[in-house]
Formats: sequence, C-alpha cells, structure tokens
Amino acid sequence: MTSHRSHWHILGAGAIGSLWASYAVKHDLPTTLLLRSDERLSQFKMAGGILATLAGSAELLPLAAESCEQNGPPIARLLLTTKAPDSLSAVASISPRLASGACVVLLQNGLGVREELLKLRPDLQCYHAVTTEGAFRPAPFQVVHAGRGRTLLGGGSNDKALARELSVGPLVVTPDPNIEQALWRKLIINCAINPLTALYRCRNGELLDNPQALQQLHGVIDEALCLAPHLQLGDVFDGLREQVLDVVANTALNRSSMLQDIESGRRSEIDYITGYLCRVAEQHGIAMPINRQLLEQLKALPGQ
Repeated sequence: MTSHRSHWHILGAGAIGSLWASYAVKHDLPTTLLLRSDERLSQFKMAGGILATLAGSAELLPLAAESCEQNGPPIARLLLTTKAPDSLSAVASISPRLASGACVVLLQNGLGVREELLKLRPDLQCYHAVTTEGAFRPAPFQVVHAGRGRTLLGGGSNDKALARELSVGPLVVTPDPNIEQALWRKLIINCAINPLTALYRCRNGELLDNPQALQQLHGVIDEALCLAPHLQLGDVFDGLREQVLDVVANTALNRSSMLQDIESGRRSEIDYITGYLCRVAEQHGIAMPINRQLLEQLKALPGQ
C-alpha cells in the first residue's frame, strides 16, 4: 500500500491510463478517471468499472470516474494518457478545474504536447514519463497487463515525489534527471517503426522481410543520427540502430498503434512523432528527406 495520499486524476482511458487506474484502486491510491463526455461516463457506469487482467487473473474494478463535461473539485495531480493529438482539447475541457501550478505528468507517445499545454496554461508544472509496460485493451473499459516494463519520470524539481506517488503495485516509477534522453530514444524508435508499419499495413516483424521497408527503416535512423550532435544530450543515440532492430524482432507480431489508427480512420500521432522530428531538424538546418516523405505520405491518408 502506498503511503502517499495525493489524489490523482487520470485523463485517458486507453490501455496505459486504464492500467494505472486499475493498480491505483487495488493499492489504495486515491484516483479518479476522467472520461471525455457524459455519454462515455454513462457507458463506463453501465460496465461497472474496468475489467482488468493483472497477473493473469481478471477482476472487475469499480473506479471513481467523472466526465470532462461536468464541473468537479479542483485537480492538483493529473496523469495525462490520451493520444497526443487529443491532449490539448482534452486538457482545455478541464482547464477551469486545474489548480494553479497543478502537476501534469505526460505519459504518451510522441513529443510536442508539453509545449502546447504550457501555451494554454503557463502556470502548469509539466513532467514527462516514458514506459515500456505492456498493456492492451481487448474492448472498451477492459485492460490486460501483458508484460512487465520500466517507467521513468522527470522534467522538474518534484520528480522524486511524483514518481513515488505513481508507483503502485508492480508499476514502479523511477525519477530520471535525464528523461530527455529516454524520450528521444523512444521517439526515434517510433519514427522508425510506426509510419512504415502503417504505410505497408504490416506487423512490426514484417518490416525485416520487406527489402524496401527495411531500407527506409535504416534511412530513418541514419537521418536521426545526423541530428544527435545538435541535441546536446550526450550519447543519447549510442546503439540506437541495434535497439530499433531488437524492438522490431521482439515485437514481431505486434500491430503498431499508428497502424491501428490508420486502419480505423482515426487521427494518428504522426505529427507528434515523425512530425516533431522533422520540425526539430528544420530548426537546426538538417534535411530529412526520408522522414519528410513518410510524414507527407501518412498525412495524405484518410482521417489524417
């Protein structure tokens, strides 16, 4: 049982948000799930909570939940797990409830959301977190903890306290003063895998069997390595190529979230993954023709 009693609101009922909410309720961390609409809240109540499969055992967990469309008590701690393109509008919908100086932890794919949020609310204390916990949703308001991973959190002076508060059960959060390195490594891994699986409509491992896709994957990495000296993040990209190939092999049967978004006609996170990489490269005068082409191809697809 955690000894830290701060109340957390979790905005985003996807796999990661549902995973943290499930362990929070099991380990007595005061938590409220924020759902995007009154309709969604009604559906959640009809479901009776989240059906969570943790350590192989399924359990229906009743969770406190509220709608973003309703007024409620002030929010001092917010774990943001929405998809990056939805983040700004989601936070704007609850902005009147966000206390001045509230701590917001961004636990999502991509980069660029923090800058957008601070334009909306300069008073917020925004932190980044990155995780390799494996989770998926078989259906709405269901989550399966599919694999143990590692979670890092950083970006401000309160990172140690926030990491302790968000450590629930097996979800151990470690403060990391070099969180930017972890974020950039994950960004480049996503840049190398997600757009290509979405374009070729394939599982991760199939990229290794497609000569054209594999050549493009190496091209994405080559261009990213050209940016490394300009980021002043030390050896952030050392061994990156080998890590990308390991991730592809170890997740060979996975269908990336970007592929799933494209197939479902949902807006993908391309602007916050490849788009972010291209914007930073442009600021440093570095051309990224392969990444730029992938960005344009993805944005030309329906729903983007």
